[in-house]
Amino acid sequence: MNILNYFLLGFLFGGVGTLIGGILSILLYKPSDRIAAGILSFAAGIMIAVTSFDLMPQAYNIGGFFIVTLGLALGLIIVFLAEDLLPNKKLYKYRGKKLSYLRMSLIIMISISLHNFPEGVAVGSGYIYSQNLGIKIGILIAAHDIPEGISVGVPLILAGVSPLKVVLLTLLTGLPTALGTVLGAAVGGLSDYFIAFCLAAASSSMLYVSANELIPEANILHKGKSSFIFLLLGFMSGCYLSFGF
Repeated sequence: MNILNYFLLGFLFGGVGTLIGGILSILLYKPSDRIAAGILSFAAGIMIAVTSFDLMPQAYNIGGFFIVTLGLALGLIIVFLAEDLLPNKKLYKYRGKKLSYLRMSLIIMISISLHNFPEGVAVGSGYIYSQNLGIKIGILIAAHDIPEGISVGVPLILAGVSPLKVVLLTLLTGLPTALGTVLGAAVGGLSDYFIAFCLAAASSSMLYVSANELIPEANILHKGKSSFIFLLLGFMSGCYLSFGF
């Protein structure tokens, strides 16, 4: 299999899940404040669970405390820099809450990208070892990415972004997986420390998005108990994704 085929394989597994999530977001076009708050809370719950029971345990097991600490710090720095480097001049047509939602979605995309790259490495290196193993890992990644696609798509919908752009942006989140797949296949697996570093960086960025963006915005949109119920449902779903597979 050549490089292009590995790239397409990684892009397929990395993009199909988030694409499905983006399409589901479009079906919820212009949701009420209560529904939007529930979806944001649900996405936050999934991110917290996956970070707590999937990313961080793996990072500690294969990298140790020092590497994980560096990764956590770098992930937070990347998110802070991303907030400052967002092209605000090009987003001039968005104002107020719409601009806030758009920024939120872009930051979530960056966090997911940090998460998806080492997943792509796992697909590529697994495929080199066994085609069945690589495909199985890819299918699991696609399943994980559906709620992540929703977490990207809903803020875009709330910002007034067109459905076509929502589809394209959610699909593009599969690009880091594709690049990781090529690299993983090329070297048959990278350093464990590098993988742990990426997982830890993704963890801190996803926790930041959950605690600083998704949950506060959900509480602003709707202050009822339903937001917490959706947060708990998202957390339970994330636990199932982490332990059920």
